[in-house]
Amino acid sequence: MARKQRPPGWCYPWIFVGGMAVVIAVNGVMAYAAVTTFSGVHTRDHYRKGLAYNEALVATAAQEARGWRVAVTFTPGDGDNGGLGTLQAAFTDADGHPLPDLAVTAELIRPTHAGHDRALALVHQGQGRYASRTELPLPGQWDVRIHASQGQDHHQEMTRFHIR
Repeated sequence: MARKQRPPGWCYPWIFVGGMAVVIAVNGVMAYAAVTTFSGVHTRDHYRKGLAYNEALVATAAQEARGWRVAVTFTPGDGDNGGLGTLQAAFTDADGHPLPDLAVTAELIRPTHAGHDRALALVHQGQGRYASRTELPLPGQWDVRIHASQGQDHHQEMTRFHIR
């Protein structure tokens, strides 16, 4: 008995079905990753912030006119303490002179993982330097938002750093 030969192009429908299966599988993996890795971080109070946008622009212009500068550093402690270290902010005025008598706070924000943010009050160390010791629970990128005020003058700056 002679074997029946398949007609040319018999596999084309199966190639189409296989290609669609690959697309569906990849989309399923991507959808799962998107849903399970979202940290829930979003802008809080976005409506009020949008309404106050013009005031934010005026405050930014006043901050630039004041000319205050800040250098932010995070110095890790010894290697056995993980993320333990010292956050330091050094403030100078427009002429490069140190700024004493500021009220300085810092917000440490983990951009990719919600629930690890913390706030610190920085203590004046002299010569315009303010510092505080803290422990960061996770290695990687951290954002630090520095708030400083002296009377009616306010300064805010954001910096990103990486700890191992």
